[in-house]
Amino acid sequence: MKVILLLAAFLLLVSASPQQRRIGEIEFYGYTDLDLSRLRSSLPVHEGDPISEEKILEAADQLREAVKQALGRDPTDVAPVCCDDHGNWMIYIGLPGSSVKSFDYNAAPKRSIRLPGEMVKLYDQSMDDLAVAVRQQQAQEDESRGYVLSAYPPLRAKQLTTRAYAIRHERLVRRALEFSSQPEQRWVAAHILGYARQSKQQRDALVRASRDISDTVRNNAVRALSVLAQSSAKVAARIPAGAFVDMINSGSWTDRNKGGWLLELLSARRDPKLMAQLRARSMESLIEMAQWRSAGHAHSARVLLGRIAGIEENRLQELVTAGRVEQIIESLKRSP
Repeated sequence: MKVILLLAAFLLLVSASPQQRRIGEIEFYGYTDLDLSRLRSSLPVHEGDPISEEKILEAADQLREAVKQALGRDPTDVAPVCCDDHGNWMIYIGLPGSSVKSFDYNAAPKRSIRLPGEMVKLYDQSMDDLAVAVRQQQAQEDESRGYVLSAYPPLRAKQLTTRAYAIRHERLVRRALEFSSQPEQRWVAAHILGYARQSKQQRDALVRASRDISDTVRNNAVRALSVLAQSSAKVAARIPAGAFVDMINSGSWTDRNKGGWLLELLSARRDPKLMAQLRARSMESLIEMAQWRSAGHAHSARVLLGRIAGIEENRLQELVTAGRVEQIIESLKRSP
């Protein structure tokens, strides 16, 4: 079972050889009540350092150890993400400050339910094709149907095969997602379920999987929910937004990344209850994320903060596009 390195979901990715890549940005979250400047100075890896794909995971291990030495506690995550708009690595480091809060996971399943081997293989091949599509700048996607279809022909063909399987075998897919003891089986099931017919059963299973103990299952499930929400305002209204507020405070970068995307979509109607929940439970985390330099990765946090502050939507989108982060945060401080 293969897992590709985290991909930047909102950026135009560019192709670059491993020898040409550098560390573009090192960003943090979860640093409330910690001395971030002292920690930065102790890191053995620095922005601008050249690094190859073969060495990036080794660099992540070095960063984990440096954080542990500096704070006496492990980081909650060290996530290398490819790539920024110069083709360089971004590294997101989760710190154990007070703006990181745990949330409840489902108990680990214990049954031996398995998907057919050819579907596991198809998932692996799809992940390989996705990496190729990114390198060849063919990562554009059509999400209008409620499931993802890639502009890259080999990947699109596999996605259509996944769609056909999901329609015929949804019950098995849902059972594997909920009950399989093997995380890899649940990764694949969450991915496949995103291609099933839209239904309450599909949504409920994906919402439940968003609390899976596996980061990858949560990532695949919330991505599928985000694509569903993006396809239709009616569908978005049926996804329980409040269930994802605490995901913004997670120590996992993928939780924050995908949770922020989904909440941006689900908050478009500015439901007062959701706005109050975000203000009460996730403000510190959103402010940290909004100040990341990657406009793509900071986008959802900036939009959510602006909606909490009550900034009119057209004006908010202008501020987000212009990168006027401090103005959004100031408006938030002045809002009731």
